[in-house]
Amino acid sequence: MAVRQKDLSEILTLHRQRYPLMEPVDYGKLLYQNEFGPEHIIRSPEQVQEYLLREWTEAAAGRAETSSAVNSTDTIEDIGNHLYRFHLTDVYEPAIAVPLLARLLFLTARQHQGTMERMKAKLSRLQDWSLALRSRSFAPLEPWLTDYLRSGCPALHHSETFRSAYAPHYRLLRDVYAIYFPILYQVQKLLSETDRVVIAIDGPCGSGKSSLADLLAELFPSRILHMDDYYLPLQQRSPGWEQIPCENMDLQRFLQEALLPASRGEEILYRPYSCRKGQLTDSRILPAAPLTIAEGSYSHHPLLAPHYDLKIYLTCHHQEQLARLARREQSHLNDYRQRWIPLEEAYTRACHIIPQCDLYFNNTPFFM
Repeated sequence: MAVRQKDLSEILTLHRQRYPLMEPVDYGKLLYQNEFGPEHIIRSPEQVQEYLLREWTEAAAGRAETSSAVNSTDTIEDIGNHLYRFHLTDVYEPAIAVPLLARLLFLTARQHQGTMERMKAKLSRLQDWSLALRSRSFAPLEPWLTDYLRSGCPALHHSETFRSAYAPHYRLLRDVYAIYFPILYQVQKLLSETDRVVIAIDGPCGSGKSSLADLLAELFPSRILHMDDYYLPLQQRSPGWEQIPCENMDLQRFLQEALLPASRGEEILYRPYSCRKGQLTDSRILPAAPLTIAEGSYSHHPLLAPHYDLKIYLTCHHQEQLARLARREQSHLNDYRQRWIPLEEAYTRACHIIPQCDLYFNNTPFFM
């Protein structure tokens, strides 16, 4: 599932609206960050962490108390090209957030590479965009652009006007790191407190549960348990199972074979069920890992819920869900509309899944 990408003109317009006192150099800095990311400031994770902690502390000392809403978008802003500004905030405890942020910043720098050719093309688009505004209130960019191009387009600092008005304290992160930072932070916090953590990601089909599980496994030593591998064989399902939430799931097998061993920090004998073959497939051993991730619909069922350290409910708006499923499932979309979506919705209501989750995250604004 891909992150929504805004056109460069849209990015420029959004930043002009949010920061009306931006000067030409601030637009140049925005484009430099869009193209090159944080690569020019990264030396090592340790150096980044030391500097971040000092800046985070200084910023917190002069900042008014902020909202603690987990899904607040105030802490991040899209700068395009799969990058976000992540603003240092009191929402997070520095002792947990700073080491995580330093690591994500270092990974972002390694994964993102820019070129001067593309940078100059973006500066040309900046000039076209500024001319199209035809507004006297907008400072002319041409003189600054000419001097900047002549100087070889070096890295830039914000203008004094910008710093005085907006007190910027942020770092650049890969889009998924910034978007899901509230979840990454909670997982990091749990892992700092104990040697084994078991979490579950539930939510409607098409909400990105598998993608989030893969992201967590990319960042933390993990093993993933897919609820789709624990369907109940057809011959064992109750009559009319198509209308009964969870009757297609072998929750007892998942509990006994996977979840309980995971909660004890043991290896797991993983036996996926194949709907196409109608039988269990070859088993394999999942070694013990600090983090075990159960992902999929029905993973928050009351039979399973007490065994998790963190329950994440990932969701999106209904029309967005249908659009995602149409792209993913194509000719099978009607099966989801007529069977799987109603079953999931009935389960969510009957088992009071949303009120009992630990983190509720709506990713509609971010993903396509």
